[in-house]
Amino acid sequence: MSRWKKILLEVFIAAVFLLVALKLVELWTGVNPLDNLKKRKEACQDINEVAAVLTQKMSEGVEGEVVVYIKNIPEDELVNINYIMSNLNGSVDSFQVHPKLFGVQRVVFKIIRSDNSYVYDAYKNGTSIPDDREQAKLLYEKVQNVLNANVNGRGLTEFETEVVLHDYLVNHCTYSYGSDKNDNEFRAYGALIEGQAVCNGYAEAMALLLSCAGIENQYVVGVAKSGSRSVKQKQENDSSGEEKKENHAWNLVQINGSWYHLDATWDDPVGDKDILSHAYFNLSDELMKRDHTWAEDKYKKCPDMKWNYFYRNRSYFEKAVDLDSYVTRVAMTRSKDVVECAFSQFEITNTTLQGLSTVPGLKSVYYSIVGDFSYSVITFYIE
Repeated sequence: MSRWKKILLEVFIAAVFLLVALKLVELWTGVNPLDNLKKRKEACQDINEVAAVLTQKMSEGVEGEVVVYIKNIPEDELVNINYIMSNLNGSVDSFQVHPKLFGVQRVVFKIIRSDNSYVYDAYKNGTSIPDDREQAKLLYEKVQNVLNANVNGRGLTEFETEVVLHDYLVNHCTYSYGSDKNDNEFRAYGALIEGQAVCNGYAEAMALLLSCAGIENQYVVGVAKSGSRSVKQKQENDSSGEEKKENHAWNLVQINGSWYHLDATWDDPVGDKDILSHAYFNLSDELMKRDHTWAEDKYKKCPDMKWNYFYRNRSYFEKAVDLDSYVTRVAMTRSKDVVECAFSQFEITNTTLQGLSTVPGLKSVYYSIVGDFSYSVITFYIE
């Protein structure tokens, strides 16, 4: 055998051994070491990065298997991926994690399209909803009815549209503490069709209504202090004495080019009076951070309060005398009503409310307060 033939044979044998070795590695790890070298080099190292990749795929209409490479992300974090993703177009149905190869793991996610996606496409583009998506059809009909009855043809501004849709949702949905037997409570379907939902359902429903109405928004996930919703509410503390924090979802809404926080869940009625609130309607980042926490670098910035509910309705006060004058004037002209005001830089006391006792014909005033010294909302129930 000539020298060159011997070299070629050795090269061939080496190549065969290499291919076999690569195949064995692929069978074990689910990844061919020569495939997707760039993707594995840029593997996601944070659960939020994984959520961003999947969110983008869903926004593109992708359905089925999506491969994501990860590094140093525990599997128990991947289990919560649906809660972390801020997307209405779909969710993760299942995933499979392959063994590590050079510290990188290949994860195959199976994503499915959501009812919300079908509803949005049908409403905005006239796309037919498949016959086997019965809930999507019911949800589409509901969204269409809500917008036709409250928004369409009325010439409302973005802010007015946001108010109308927020008030509709809060008035027609009751907060639920969630059940493993009813996934609808976590979806827009539960909030709009069944009238019961957890925070995820409220946020999904709000996002779907706003999107169909043409108002840009983001679905936000984070945590919130469980005991901070009302200053009169009993505080729940953990073993360390700190306020408990719970997973939570709400919305960011763009009004006239500026972004604001909107938490419909926390605006749902609490206490003895079944009256909606606007305490968490278009807050800035600064105020929202009092009792909500989120990955701020992942969402739009909300720097101002220009389109806050109370700022726009001229019911925000920085002097107790101005608040007293406003409530007195309303009480004198309305026999039965609900009055909401926002205030800061002073505290509500019996002295602050003393002037109300002299209002002719005023039978009683009930009130509840949400917030703190920097910004609070007070709701009066005048009877």
